[in-house]
Amino acid sequence: MAGTDSSQNIKFENPCIILNETQLPENVGMVMRAMLNFGFKNLRLVNPKLNWPDKKMISSSAGAYDIIGKNVRIFNSLEESIEDIKYLCATSVRKRDLDSFVGVPRDTIKKISKNASNSNAIGFLFGPEKAGLKNSDLALANMVINIPTNKAFGSLNLAMSVNIICYEWYIKN
Repeated sequence: MAGTDSSQNIKFENPCIILNETQLPENVGMVMRAMLNFGFKNLRLVNPKLNWPDKKMISSSAGAYDIIGKNVRIFNSLEESIEDIKYLCATSVRKRDLDSFVGVPRDTIKKISKNASNSNAIGFLFGPEKAGLKNSDLALANMVINIPTNKAFGSLNLAMSVNIICYEWYIKN
């Protein structure tokens, strides 16, 4: 794999990535690949609309499944998946009218990394591929991260969104 130095150990980050009602196995695989690139290993799937594990998911993970797969937890409800989360950041490409703090990835991650005392209790929530998170899902969050995109075409792939958040966490210091 290009850019991989297998003599190096991976320093893992503690926040978890939560995928709510994800539909495509390839996206889960690419999410794992994005996570591993930036040292994330904790993946939670909420009510996934796919089989676990899936050949397409494993293939699209480019080997990340071998490392992250054993850390994946599957939940039946979003509420159950966030019981131990003290600081939940939901993501949305669309602007919403909610009471939660809304910020861009870099500013929000700097803020939560300074204010959250335990990164084990931080979760980043992502919605289904078709339409993203519902307002009721976003209302559970402490903060909403709005990923700015071109106003004429705001359609990020799930793995792209996870990649942006993991990257910003990785470079926060």
